[in-house]
Amino acid sequence: MLEISRHAVQHGWLEIGFQGITSGYLMAAMVWLIPGARAAQFHVAYLMTYLIGAGGFAHIVAGSVEAFLLVCDGWISLGEILLHFTLPVLIGNIVGGTVLFALISYAQVMKEM
Repeated sequence: MLEISRHAVQHGWLEIGFQGITSGYLMAAMVWLIPGARAAQFHVAYLMTYLIGAGGFAHIVAGSVEAFLLVCDGWISLGEILLHFTLPVLIGNIVGGTVLFALISYAQVMKEM
């Protein structure tokens, strides 16, 4: 588990931020798809979370567990995790899940408004 955690936090600020954008977008897409999925809601949630894991994308909730495991192990300090992992992932998730997804959603309905 420590090796997986080390791999998750060894990327640069920009790379982790872009991974966060992708995972934020996928989570927002999942939230958008769930109401229409009816009986397949579990499968939609499973697919989106699987894509985040399989793609190696960074998400603030799942990634924080990995990052804080390294803090508990003494491999990295809490300040370094907050600055070099948590902050870029959080910004990326916000951009991907809110800004990017809102722009795409708006583009679909702007002619109707």
